Amino acid sequence: MLLRSVSRHIKDQNWFAIFIDFIIVVVGVFIGIQVANWNEARVEAVREQEVLVAILDDLKNDLTMIKSNSAMAKVNIDTSNYLLEQAGFEALDKISLPVANFNIERNLDIPTPDSIPEDQKNQLWKLATVHYYPIQSNTAFSSLIAAGDLKIISNQDLISKLQSYAQHWKSLQESNITTYKRFRDRAIFVGQELGLSPFSYIPEEELIAMIQNNPKLKAVLRTLLEYTVVHKSQFEQTKKLTMLLINKVEKEIK
Repeated sequence: MLLRSVSRHIKDQNWFAIFIDFIIVVVGVFIGIQVANWNEARVEAVREQEVLVAILDDLKNDLTMIKSNSAMAKVNIDTSNYLLEQAGFEALDKISLPVANFNIERNLDIPTPDSIPEDQKNQLWKLATVHYYPIQSNTAFSSLIAAGDLKIISNQDLISKLQSYAQHWKSLQESNITTYKRFRDRAIFVGQELGLSPFSYIPEEELIAMIQNNPKLKAVLRTLLEYTVVHKSQFEQTKKLTMLLINKVEKEIK
């Protein structure tokens, strides 16, 4: 219809009408592009909100896990200190690192221990040596990276913090493998040499006597305790980072 009109106006040399036709075409194309852009922006905004909700779910899973791991580390510390004290050795009340670390304070105080329930005092070796090692819930953010689709998140500062957070978890998990698990495994190995198994039951008095009479058992228990204090401090730092990031993501969710 418009094409026939333009052809007729050209034939009649009606330049004003041609100009009006031209304006109509330009405006129509412009409106069409704007509508398409608006629809694309709306789809991307919806997609961004879906991604942020998924990331938030992962962060909340991280927080639940890290709290559980920190609580277990507290049990490990309390139990190891209890065993050493009962065996007549000095309890550990703080750790001093050679230098400060970017996510670990140099001086780490050990909080007041919780009492060990009487019905668990025949499981003290288990409470000292069974440790938890968290794994990050990172499905949503890692999927974005794999798809090369980070641009779906409009807040660049949030992207940067999510990347730093993922790197923090990578560092923690590497420490688990290269350091903490090795000391746990060594303690369990020494215990096995003396007939101890993490999930077996042994009377408290018998275990304490073994620690008193075996310097190697005392040493691995003390070493495991010391590194568990450092490990717990990393859990607490991770918990703080996770809570801050949860708050930031929640503010982005409309």
